[in-house]
Amino acid sequence: MKSTIEKLQKLHTSAQKLETVLQEFWSLIDEIEEDNEFSDLLNKAKNYQSKKQKSDENLEELSIRLNEFENSMGQIPEDGTAAVDFEDAISELIEWIKNNK
Repeated sequence: MKSTIEKLQKLHTSAQKLETVLQEFWSLIDEIEEDNEFSDLLNKAKNYQSKKQKSDENLEELSIRLNEFENSMGQIPEDGTAAVDFEDAISELIEWIKNNK
């Protein structure tokens, strides 16, 4: 059981780091969304897509890249809550193992 507890403790530490990283990640997303230059890029891509302008390879590629960016971002948990819940579950599991071995 000692090996299992050690592995769970490492996992717990990793979950704590994940919480911090997710908080930083979403803070940076907020910053980039408030960035004027990034907003200009979004507007150019949206205008290009909505107005069916003549073909423009640069704007087409920008639109594709921004869609990939937004789709990928949507797959990241929105906050550290999931990490905190997992961290708590790990702590409780470690405690149970210690008390019931």
